[in-house]
Amino acid sequence: MTSNTSLRRLVRTAPARLSLLRSPVTAIGLIGFVCLMEGAMNYVGFFNSLGQAIWWPTNGLALALMVRNDRSKWPIILACVLTGSWIGNLRHGWPLSSWIINAIANTAGPILGALLLPRFEKLEDWLQESHLVFKFVAFPLLLAPAVSAAIFASNAHLIQHGLNFWTTFQTRADSDMLGYAMFTPLVLVLSSKERYRNIRTDEMVMSVFLLSLVAASTYVVFWQSSYALIFVPVSVILLASLRLNFAASVLAVNLLACLATTATMHGKGPLTLGAGVGLDHRIFVLQGFLALTMVTIFSVSVVKLEREVFQTKLQLAYKEMEKLATTDALTGLANRRLFEETIKSEWFRAQRNGDSLALLMIDVDHFKSYNDRFGHPAGDACLCAIVQAIQDERCRSSDLLARYGGEEFLLLLPAATIGYATQVAEDIRLRVEGLHERPENGSRCPVSVSVGCAAMTPAPGLFPSLLVAASDEALYRAKRNGRNRVEVSETPAAPFDLHTVL
Repeated sequence: MTSNTSLRRLVRTAPARLSLLRSPVTAIGLIGFVCLMEGAMNYVGFFNSLGQAIWWPTNGLALALMVRNDRSKWPIILACVLTGSWIGNLRHGWPLSSWIINAIANTAGPILGALLLPRFEKLEDWLQESHLVFKFVAFPLLLAPAVSAAIFASNAHLIQHGLNFWTTFQTRADSDMLGYAMFTPLVLVLSSKERYRNIRTDEMVMSVFLLSLVAASTYVVFWQSSYALIFVPVSVILLASLRLNFAASVLAVNLLACLATTATMHGKGPLTLGAGVGLDHRIFVLQGFLALTMVTIFSVSVVKLEREVFQTKLQLAYKEMEKLATTDALTGLANRRLFEETIKSEWFRAQRNGDSLALLMIDVDHFKSYNDRFGHPAGDACLCAIVQAIQDERCRSSDLLARYGGEEFLLLLPAATIGYATQVAEDIRLRVEGLHERPENGSRCPVSVSVGCAAMTPAPGLFPSLLVAASDEALYRAKRNGRNRVEVSETPAAPFDLHTVL
């Protein structure tokens, strides 16, 4: 084997080897992240007296990754998450039976949630899935935690004797529910690359400001134990949700959750008010408060996005209807309505600038006879061919070609003199005359056009209808003088003066 052959084989196999290398690196990174995350929770004090987390983000992380990936990758995701959790809990010295029960419970919940939630491809598309809020509440927040908690509570006696089933079930279910509520949307948001590509500077500044406001209000409310001001952070988060997008809202709720949980576990905040309120009761109220906050923000964000999408579709539909209302169906040209609106605006613009405004009135000669001879479909094809010939001649974006009647067209030429307009009219006549000489057209267009040409410099007392009348008069002379010719308006129409009549 030559050195060149070996080099080519190495180049071909390099992408595959890189892909194989990427999977172990990603798996090790996921294991390390889970281990560090659970270690940080333990350091901050996010566990109750029974060693159960206040909210368990690991299952929320697993669910988010599974929703984002194909089912073929689910086993490796679960294996990495469970391995990281097991490594993080080695220092507790829990028995092997505890790890096995936790692994089974923490596998069943994410799988159930991932099977019942819609597949995630793009954040905005996922948020528009039908009944998404109901599915999110029913499956990850209720059904999946209940299944995991039932598995764990049913076998809790293998870990520690004397544990009450319902107490264990409630503690485990509440922890899992809050973990799904907080961390699943957070991971989906942070892993959505389109959010980073489309973010604007003003949106970033407003997001930082409102997130800082959420952090400040949460700190003020939860680091004092004199007043029950728990509604204040919710109001600020609702403001952020209405002002910003779903991603910023999720970040705000997770920021609230971290600060509120830390304060409550250290005996501070409005949840410590009241005599005889124990830590378990505070934790239960905190879990319910945070879960309801996330569900509320989730619902508000989905409704807001649906409204924005509906408004966008409505605007597009309105523009399409407006286009249809001002467009000729056969030729795709502007219709008479759009022409009349345009000539008014161009007339006043020319009057302000002192420019000349020219108009060509183009009529197809003997078109009725053509229709009677070849039929209406052939007539329609002929009109379209003539329109294409006229459009090929025009080169200015400011010009407007409109279908004025059955076989009559108007070509408006802003800032054009009568000389320029006459030259354009003659070029159009010659181009249409040459259509039936082309072999590919055959006898489709053995027709010609007559063109009436007029130009005016708008002034006070003159109106756009005078320009139309002048070009119509010129067209009439072209028809009368033999057709297939261009005639120019001899004298522009004068404004009507009452004194000349008296």
